[in-house]
Amino acid sequence: MSNIINTSAINEPIPFPQDNFVQAVRTSCRNCRERSHIQINEDAITDFIQNIDPSHFQELSKSDGLQMPLKFDNLEQELNIIGLISLLNFGSGFRKELHEECGRGAFNTIRYGVMSIHITSSPLSARALRSLTLSEVSSFFQIPLNVEVSHPTIEAIKISEHSKSRRLAELITWTLNDTGRRLEEFGFKSFAEFILEAAKPVSPDEKSKASKFVEKLVRAFPAFQDMTKVDGEQVYIFKKAQLLAANLYRHFHSNTQTNNFDFSDISDLTVCADNVMSTILYHFKIINVTPLLKQYLNGEEITNIQDATRLRAAVVDACEIIVSRANESGRNEISLMDLNEYIWRIGKDENFRILERPIFRDTMFF
Repeated sequence: MSNIINTSAINEPIPFPQDNFVQAVRTSCRNCRERSHIQINEDAITDFIQNIDPSHFQELSKSDGLQMPLKFDNLEQELNIIGLISLLNFGSGFRKELHEECGRGAFNTIRYGVMSIHITSSPLSARALRSLTLSEVSSFFQIPLNVEVSHPTIEAIKISEHSKSRRLAELITWTLNDTGRRLEEFGFKSFAEFILEAAKPVSPDEKSKASKFVEKLVRAFPAFQDMTKVDGEQVYIFKKAQLLAANLYRHFHSNTQTNNFDFSDISDLTVCADNVMSTILYHFKIINVTPLLKQYLNGEEITNIQDATRLRAAVVDACEIIVSRANESGRNEISLMDLNEYIWRIGKDENFRILERPIFRDTMFF
């Protein structure tokens, strides 16, 4: 499966940030955006902010994509589900293939698969994750490994070939196996157990910090090491680690079972940049990209992680500026975490689903 795993986090050693991991995202993305000659359109930002309806913003930004029709016997079960959905929150490059072969998009495919494992009462322990086979992943996530097609020269004969979305199933399998193996090496019986430990406050008198939680996730698992070199400089994005922190805060910050997720620095998280958000910001003319990058926003497949990172870094920095301008104009209800959810939800609206999105397949980061 090594030909499927083609990410800088595995193939090229990138140093971790020396200080605050979240602040490293903010700083490195701004620098990357500027080096890549991606411009931010202040007039477009002003128009965007003025056209945000407060009630619509409240509705979309507070929506919860992880509300599931599931019953949990305990907190650990729920944490395992939320954690695994965040761990596997990638596959956007297979969007068209998944709709064609599975009848659902990337996020719904991931959510469906993780829920299927839970519903069938299959174990979600570290050992079980390490041992999952490609065939089992195909069954749980309903991703076909092979499809029948017509013979190239004999029309009446059907032959079997690999499905277009098989590579995603392989990437999911590798990620779950690797995560399970590492959990066992660290001495944790499940991902939920790791999450609870990683989010513990330093002392009973202090609240937990999202930035430290993100750091522990990133240091522990390659599937969260969303970082690469662009123009010889490190760029950190850490989308999935920050998304998990945000989701845990939304779900549990006032939970009586644990106070581990009442992060004191939750407002410091950056947005979780992906292809949906870059599409929407480009559509609203907030980011002005070079001709090379523009082709990716018009349907051309991205062939290298550096260009994918340039677009995502621009999203992170543009959203920092949007929130800053919004707060300057008195729109204090627009925070980074809520803006993230609002823009992502806009991208799922039927009026925007028809827009071309950047396609980059060989990644487990978005």
